[in-house]
Amino acid sequence: MKGMYVMSIEKVIVKMSKAIRPFFFNSFPKSGTHLMFQILTGIHSITFDQNLHLYEGVSAQLADHQRELEKLKENEFLSGHIYYSASWEKLLQDLDLKQVFLYRDLRDVVVSYNYYIEKVDAPLHQYYQKKQLSKKERMLSIIRGIPELGHQNIHDWFSEFKGWLTALNVLSVKFEDLLRSEDSLDQSVQKIVQFITEEELGNLDQTIIKRAKENISTQDSATFRKGTIGNWKEEFDEEISDAFKEIAGHLLIELGYEKDLLW
Repeated sequence: MKGMYVMSIEKVIVKMSKAIRPFFFNSFPKSGTHLMFQILTGIHSITFDQNLHLYEGVSAQLADHQRELEKLKENEFLSGHIYYSASWEKLLQDLDLKQVFLYRDLRDVVVSYNYYIEKVDAPLHQYYQKKQLSKKERMLSIIRGIPELGHQNIHDWFSEFKGWLTALNVLSVKFEDLLRSEDSLDQSVQKIVQFITEEELGNLDQTIIKRAKENISTQDSATFRKGTIGNWKEEFDEEISDAFKEIAGHLLIELGYEKDLLW
């Protein structure tokens, strides 16, 4: 038994010394991006450029985004908030890049985005200050959209990303699965490790998962506010809930967050 144990450890060390192919990390805004950064950089000798973040991915940006993706080296990833498009999916396929896609209960996104805009000089920050909107009014505007600014409602905004959920070579991860329980976190990190290292499940070293978990620190993120599941229940009143149901209630059901509109 002792000899077998030594052999298995040596085997893991050899395997994990192999370089990891570059990949792309995509997320819907306010879905726990910084939490995933910590998990990914805790897995292995993986690094990313914290000053480079790709946005939207519309056709006019495609050539620039391709140039940035082509610069990626082994053990590196690039991050962004990129809409789904057939062109972007083909770009990743042509470059042989996998994607990790992170998303979250859109009700909690509304709450998180509201606090983010309140404190950070984000695009809507000046607009809200000028209008002197209350917290409730801000959340309603995030749900319903702001046509005068070209800001989509929450349903249409997420729909720009939704195609990634069924795209090839994409691992979709729910933010809630990273926080629900220790077992859920273990399973999610294991899937992520297996996906980006391309290791067989039986060859995964549990110490790698342990290191990824230990790398999580909510204190190190300037935008990580609370990171809880279901915080919307403390923030939504009946009017806000009804507005959300009208705009994106069925989308929540489609994403598996609710079974009906009776919440």
